[in-house]
Amino acid sequence: MSLEIVKVDKPFTIKDFPLGNKVYVIDDYLETSIHRWIHRKTSEGPRWAKQNQVNAQHPTGLPHHQLWGASFFKTDDYGNPEMEYGETTESVEHARWLNRRICTDFGFKWKRFQYMGTNSQTHGQHGTTHCDCDEQDEWNLSFLYYYNKFWNPAWGGDLRFYDKGVYQAGLDGREEHIEKHSIGSIEFKPNRLLMFDGRIPHGADAPTERARYADRCSIVLRGDEIELVDKEELYNANDRFHYI
Repeated sequence: MSLEIVKVDKPFTIKDFPLGNKVYVIDDYLETSIHRWIHRKTSEGPRWAKQNQVNAQHPTGLPHHQLWGASFFKTDDYGNPEMEYGETTESVEHARWLNRRICTDFGFKWKRFQYMGTNSQTHGQHGTTHCDCDEQDEWNLSFLYYYNKFWNPAWGGDLRFYDKGVYQAGLDGREEHIEKHSIGSIEFKPNRLLMFDGRIPHGADAPTERARYADRCSIVLRGDEIELVDKEELYNANDRFHYI
């Protein structure tokens, strides 16, 4: 499997779907004032917990990885989006706004929304290889938004993509896994937005030692199925699958 990394200057209305092996990268996605607002709203409050994890089928019950994170929205038992327990309309206003902006910019709405939240990695907290959705969900869509205000390129934190069906857990064998199965990587950069097919295995590098206690922070937005719509419909939309 090959990976095509496509850098674009601005968002575009999706016409060809599924995305296949393409990962779209948009730098300086949000205006500076909005970027800083998203950073402030996401960083404040008591919502953070070590809850963002990839589970493992292991007798110990231990996960493959477990990172600091905060959940904004998830699906209920009926597949509808709902606020995470403990959140309020005010505390998730920035998340709801960002979802609406992304849906409008790219011309889609969620048919089967899955999750929106954030995660944070410090030195030593490598993300293990995982997929965001099941293989049969060909109309899925995943976004990552990097909301740090500053990042030194020497601090690392690349997002790596891997061969399909290839997974790796923990630090043992990590370097060999990268050497044999990595099909591409994207540098971590503030105010950068990524869009890709969540069936592609991927995992985020932890910051290097030089980052000390700096966090690699991202907002995750994904769904198992989307519907492409024209922008006029999106501007007039009033359904919760668009606005969550």
